[in-house]
Amino acid sequence: MPDIKVLLVEDDLTDQMSFKRFVKHEHLPYAFDIAGSVAEAIEALQQNEYDVILADHALGDGTAFDLFAFIPDTTSVIFVTGSGAEDIAVRALKMGAADYLSKDLNGQYLKLIPITINHVLKAKSAERELDEHRHRLENLVAERTTELRQEIGERQQAEEQLRREKERALITLKSIGDAVITTSKNGIIEFLNPVAEKLTGWRVAEARGRVIDEVFNIYNDITRKPQPNPVFRVLATHETEFISHDTLLINRYGIEYSIQDSAAPIHDRDRQIQGVVLVFSDVTASRRLSKELAYQAAHDPLTGLVNRREFEVRLNRILKARNHDEGDFAFCYLDLDQFKIINDTCGHTAGDELLKQVTTLLQHEVRVRDTLARLGGDEFGILMEHCTIEQGERLANSLREIIANYRFSWERQSFRIGVSIGLIAIDNEFHSLNDLLMIADACCYAAKDAGRNRVYVYQKNAEEILQRSGQMHWIAKLNEALDKDHFRIYKHHIKSIHEQEGEHYEILVRIEENNNTLIPPGAFIPAAERYGLMPKIDQYIIAKTFAWFADNPQQLDQLSLCTINLSGHTLGSEGILATITRQLDYYALPAHKFCFEITETAAISNLNMATTFITTLKESGCRFALDDFGSGLSSFAYLKNLPVDYLKIDGIFVQDICNDEIDLAMVKSINEIGHLMGKKTIAEFVESEGVYDKIVELGVDYAQGYWISQPVPLETPYSAAPVIDAPYTLE
Repeated sequence: MPDIKVLLVEDDLTDQMSFKRFVKHEHLPYAFDIAGSVAEAIEALQQNEYDVILADHALGDGTAFDLFAFIPDTTSVIFVTGSGAEDIAVRALKMGAADYLSKDLNGQYLKLIPITINHVLKAKSAERELDEHRHRLENLVAERTTELRQEIGERQQAEEQLRREKERALITLKSIGDAVITTSKNGIIEFLNPVAEKLTGWRVAEARGRVIDEVFNIYNDITRKPQPNPVFRVLATHETEFISHDTLLINRYGIEYSIQDSAAPIHDRDRQIQGVVLVFSDVTASRRLSKELAYQAAHDPLTGLVNRREFEVRLNRILKARNHDEGDFAFCYLDLDQFKIINDTCGHTAGDELLKQVTTLLQHEVRVRDTLARLGGDEFGILMEHCTIEQGERLANSLREIIANYRFSWERQSFRIGVSIGLIAIDNEFHSLNDLLMIADACCYAAKDAGRNRVYVYQKNAEEILQRSGQMHWIAKLNEALDKDHFRIYKHHIKSIHEQEGEHYEILVRIEENNNTLIPPGAFIPAAERYGLMPKIDQYIIAKTFAWFADNPQQLDQLSLCTINLSGHTLGSEGILATITRQLDYYALPAHKFCFEITETAAISNLNMATTFITTLKESGCRFALDDFGSGLSSFAYLKNLPVDYLKIDGIFVQDICNDEIDLAMVKSINEIGHLMGKKTIAEFVESEGVYDKIVELGVDYAQGYWISQPVPLETPYSAAPVIDAPYTLE
């Protein structure tokens, strides 16, 4: 059997790849081409013939409706729309599309493609056969009429031939997979094929002579209300009518079938309507699958609760309803306490079971009218409708007490858990879903910070919450900067005091916004650390810096040392060591020209981890600097255990050494002890000539600050001219 020739018209690369993988995985007999736009599709249609076209509605340079003028009658069109675009699908069917599919987010609609293509091709084949037989019959009748005038014998022969052709047509109708009913021009049934007999429950002998409404009863699958019979609509309009998507056939025995297809007029040679042919098929299985997919798209598979996507849809609906004063609403954001301990101690199976048991506890307490959802991980949300904040607080505390009194048992172990809850009244203060979710999350974390297992009720303009939610605004902005390459790499010169060396600088980062303004790291680093994005950002900076030096070997030759900062989160992240060494090898970079800088605080927080990290990379040739040295309570005590090469003296001591004797003594002590331990020293915040002269006098090895130079883009050639009295800003 030859392959089915398919043209996929789809401008989304992800959907193109999904289709390719699906065809390959399912071993489908498709010889397919892919067009990414209306123009490409038209070109393909002009050059090739296809059995089926799968056309996505929305395309970059138009819509799939623009293709209909170029599609031959021999090609069937299956329209692909987004979920909820039934009006577009109906329009497509009226324009000549054979069928349509609705996309869903997880690609499950792909499974319906082979079913739909087979159905469309069978319908096309049946239609073609019907047309061929009808034309043949008309021609034969015309030929035989002429011959009948000549002699009776020829007339008998023509009648016999006509009888055989009719039998052949009936055999064809009985053989096709779709149900077929034909009626007279008065809507009286003349014929049912076996499939129509099965679906309606009427034998052809019983149904013949009855009005179509007695045999073919259809209803709306959602409202269960009767629908107009398409046969009478065709008789009234003389146009083909398509059965709506939500059509339900209830046969004479009460059995229900989901159906789809069309009713078309039957014309005689003079184009006078002689009856109607009704063609429909059983799509119960595919429609049930569509409903199941819709349910799965809106519900969490583990707990059966509404998922985050559906919950946000309902929250949005409530936000809009607030404009019509439809009552009080409250929103609870719940985060389980101690869940990670159980998950890590007993495994994910135990964690899943705990989530299901907690779901049951919550369901018993939440009101029927309210929406309980799993928002992800161990986080839940409750949308309380027609509920004052006082009522919401009582319910939230009730939930907190129930979970606090609950004991989770697993393999002879018993665990106590708790829940931290943020509670918000959904009022006119909130204008967007993002604002509402950010404030709710911030309230939940405020409850955790206050000691866990408590309810935090949001008060309007609460400074602590606004500060937390302000940080959350950075999550999307930072992810967008990573995805769209909005980070910009800068360098800040480090001056050698005692000897002339090659270029020595520290790598810094900014975010470039659409208006070409630069955001300094002090604005977004706290949020990045708070929400665990620093490992991604650090890896991005490392990769960009290494790639730039690999592309600019002349700059690499002039380089004495390039210092790259690593956050404490990155220091402990999985795979960071392998990432750095792998990239050094990939770009063939000299490791001794790169220095990684970690803060004293990060090193102190996990001395063993920091020591292992530093030792491992130093074996590859990299060097290390300890930033903000002197800010810790026991800096000198642990210094001998950290194999760093450079000490960056905390700028808080450096910037005022000309006026503060204690700061001067601190810088002097750090410098002397660092030298005794074989480490070079770097003074930060050198912002005036007086400070520079003082650190030269003390014997510090390097100086860094705005008096030396300002940060510049990585590709900018270094200028040694100092910037006198430049104001210091957060790097």
